[in-house]
Amino acid sequence: MRRFLFLLLTALFLLVTVSCLPQPFTRPWVYADLRWRGPADAPTPATDLLAVYTHSTALTVDIRLDLLDINPGDQYAIRLSLWDNNHFSKTPLVVDISANGAVQTTGFGDGRPVVWPRVIQDYELDTVSISLNRGLIGAEYHFDVSTYIPGSAAAADQALGIRSDGLTPGQRAPLLLEFWNTFPADTPAQALRRWDGAHTGPLGDRHGLVHVLQPAEIYHVPLALLDVRNPASLAALSYLEELWHVQIYGARGLFILPDVAYGEPADVAVNISRQSSAGFGISDSPFVYAASGEPVTGYPAQFVRLPDSSHLAKSGSTRFIPLPEAQAVEATADGPSLDVRRALNAVAFSPDRSDLIVLGGSLPDSTWGDPDMSFPTLQWIAAHPWIQPLTGDDLLTFPARDAYTPPVSPAADSSPWLTQLRAAPWNSITQSAWQVYLSLTAPTADVNLKALRAAYLGDVGELLAAARWMESPAAQANCSLDLDGDGRQECILSNRQFFAVLDPQGATLTNLFMLDGRSVHQLVGATSQFTVGLSDPSEWQPRLGKAADPTVIPGAFFDEDSTWQAYTPTVTLQGITFTRSDGRRIKTYQLTQGGIQVEYRAAGPLSTQIPLVVDPQTYYFQPVDYRPDFTPQVWTWSLLGGISVQVRTDATLTGQGFVSSYPFLQMPEDPNLDYPDGHYYPFPLAEVTIHGSGNFQAEISVESQK
Repeated sequence: MRRFLFLLLTALFLLVTVSCLPQPFTRPWVYADLRWRGPADAPTPATDLLAVYTHSTALTVDIRLDLLDINPGDQYAIRLSLWDNNHFSKTPLVVDISANGAVQTTGFGDGRPVVWPRVIQDYELDTVSISLNRGLIGAEYHFDVSTYIPGSAAAADQALGIRSDGLTPGQRAPLLLEFWNTFPADTPAQALRRWDGAHTGPLGDRHGLVHVLQPAEIYHVPLALLDVRNPASLAALSYLEELWHVQIYGARGLFILPDVAYGEPADVAVNISRQSSAGFGISDSPFVYAASGEPVTGYPAQFVRLPDSSHLAKSGSTRFIPLPEAQAVEATADGPSLDVRRALNAVAFSPDRSDLIVLGGSLPDSTWGDPDMSFPTLQWIAAHPWIQPLTGDDLLTFPARDAYTPPVSPAADSSPWLTQLRAAPWNSITQSAWQVYLSLTAPTADVNLKALRAAYLGDVGELLAAARWMESPAAQANCSLDLDGDGRQECILSNRQFFAVLDPQGATLTNLFMLDGRSVHQLVGATSQFTVGLSDPSEWQPRLGKAADPTVIPGAFFDEDSTWQAYTPTVTLQGITFTRSDGRRIKTYQLTQGGIQVEYRAAGPLSTQIPLVVDPQTYYFQPVDYRPDFTPQVWTWSLLGGISVQVRTDATLTGQGFVSSYPFLQMPEDPNLDYPDGHYYPFPLAEVTIHGSGNFQAEISVESQK
């Protein structure tokens, strides 16, 4: 009997206890729950009350307080005084909360049981949540909140007369997050570093695009990725198998993906960007971003640096969206910096509804790409409903001032290459030439890199020569043309199917194209066609022309021990023979039925390199699959669904493509890992090396159409 009574009393005690204690919060807080907003003006961040929310469940009434910043060890106290609207009790329920988590409750004083609140102090989100038993409180109530510095009788901050059924006050704080230099990647090494790099970013920690995309996706915070639609960026993301982030979340409207003029002239760059985007499954955008900052016509909205970064501007029917100043650290390990929080709070009280806060900047230079910074900051933003991160649709309707006059564009570039590009017949080789020009003239603040790039603009001239041949293919063996504008003559060796450019400086094959009906395929190209500046900047020597960057491979049959020596060309019935000034090395090129052959006559051993590129335009405009294959004395580089190119030789042969690093790209960058050489090759390159001695032959040929 005693045992039965004990169990019965225990059950009754538990029942009363459960009825008095609230249950955990059951849903996220939303803007409709907001009941009060206050300015950031308290003496300490921990006592600065920014917002108060209420909502109810079947079991609880819940109250949340947003403070400017609370951390373990902070000194603050909170008093909640609550009156039940149904009973109109004169004595409120008082809940005192200390910084150390201690909670004291004084009951209503009208005979009701003591109400024990459930209190959660969240140092990550800087919130204090209070849950009370709804059966003891009632569905409707009103309350006051005061914060105190311990030992002070006067309140540091107050929110008075808050009603559970009150209206949502004021406006939200409009916030725009935007980034440029989002994914500059010309090699697998750069792609991995910019995606999930080790010891990089402004603080030397792990850093990369993935660390801003993932929290944005998890917490549903919109971002503007201003230049991710650069063809090189899209192709590199596709190679990493990470393009789905911008495809899926761009289509859903979470990411704003402007068309991008990644170089000048803007009209050409935008058209190439749009073509590339379509091939990678990304729709056209009503927004545009020009890396140069020049106005681009034909778009409803353009991202551009404005004199006032806190407002949108208009000129005619075009709205201009400001870029952030990005002078200070915005994302921290504790969430947004205090300056950012205060700015957001202030804009929510602004009488000017066109005010907004713009954050972000150059991603590699900001803490937003650091996972220890981006995750807590984007979580904090998402968890504070009084902040409104703006979407693309929001930007198209957000109030804009009619006060901006776009700057007058400078006179058109007088570069002879630009003149030739404008006059060239439009075909896939001309498109390659445009891409080379756009990448080599892209805006940069690095004056040394600008000078280095200028040294390789002559690549455009060689590609344009091939573009003209494509329109009217004919046989030619000519060494009297200066194709690259360096003041020295180059050689053309062509027939109706193949077009080769040969440079007497080093006797290299700088470009090789094959015409298949009306389709043209590039087989060989200089690595400068894709990127320059991969070497140590201290080694750059722009005055040396094509030798300015020591890591550039200027073409096929580029001999390591005789790199830039002058050869004398002689046109023969079979082809073109190049003789070194000392007579100790002779190279004879001739076209074959399947491609081009070179015969070496050399005194002593040598190593020569062959950069195979195989339809780079395909790489930049759709997902591709390159595959290598190797048998003794034959190395094959294939584009799945396209052509296969073989290098054969009677000497010793080795080869490697950029795809050799693919197995390592599914993991974050590891500074202790010995990556293969292909990890550092420009996309979409394969490099073949021939080790020969004395007399030997090598041939580059197209094997078959897959």
